[in-house]
Amino acid sequence: MSNFHSKITTATLIASVIAAVSTIPILTHAQQQMYFSADLTGKSMVPPVDTSATGTAKFNVNPNGTLSYEIDVMNINQVIGTHINLKNGTVLAELLNLYATTGGGNKQQSAYPTGPVNGKLVSDVITAAKLDGPLFGKNVTDLINYMKSGSAYVTIRTTPHQQGEIQGQIVPSNATTTPAAPAMNKTAGTTTLSAQRQCVGSILDAPTMPTAHQQLIDKIVACFNQK
Repeated sequence: MSNFHSKITTATLIASVIAAVSTIPILTHAQQQMYFSADLTGKSMVPPVDTSATGTAKFNVNPNGTLSYEIDVMNINQVIGTHINLKNGTVLAELLNLYATTGGGNKQQSAYPTGPVNGKLVSDVITAAKLDGPLFGKNVTDLINYMKSGSAYVTIRTTPHQQGEIQGQIVPSNATTTPAAPAMNKTAGTTTLSAQRQCVGSILDAPTMPTAHQQLIDKIVACFNQK
């Protein structure tokens, strides 16, 4: 290959790598350590609900842009749903799988309403596919913006109180507990880097490239991971 064509190939390679890597969302260290929480009581409902049930919801932003959460409750019974909503009740994301079942075979039945719950109600991960209402078709970052502004609430609905038995405003937190982190996020930094390499490699067919080109991919990806 002539020197001229070699330069064109290298330039095309660099442009392709930059284009591929730049489309991958990279969260800063501060974003990776972002936590939120909500204290859930009947007094926070509008109008207030007279109940002994209480709860706590904890959230944290994952390096891949999703939102992990865990909800723990006490003295609550017959739960039929849990969601993040605005103050006016508009649902932003459902936090329970309403189609979940228990048992098997002829004993299979809906998991909701629950029996009495004292402990963990649910832990899971919010992805863009789970957003609803005004956030349908948008990104988890849009939900996080509602949470940052104090506009989002967690509400737990029960059979006796179908509009909500306990509720709490989501606010920034200094919590250090990381609930329900996705399995792919065992090591945040290496997972992000691995995802970027896989993306670049799939586009450029890296396994068939010369070693020098593969080294170039790693160097460019590393640039995009500078803190």
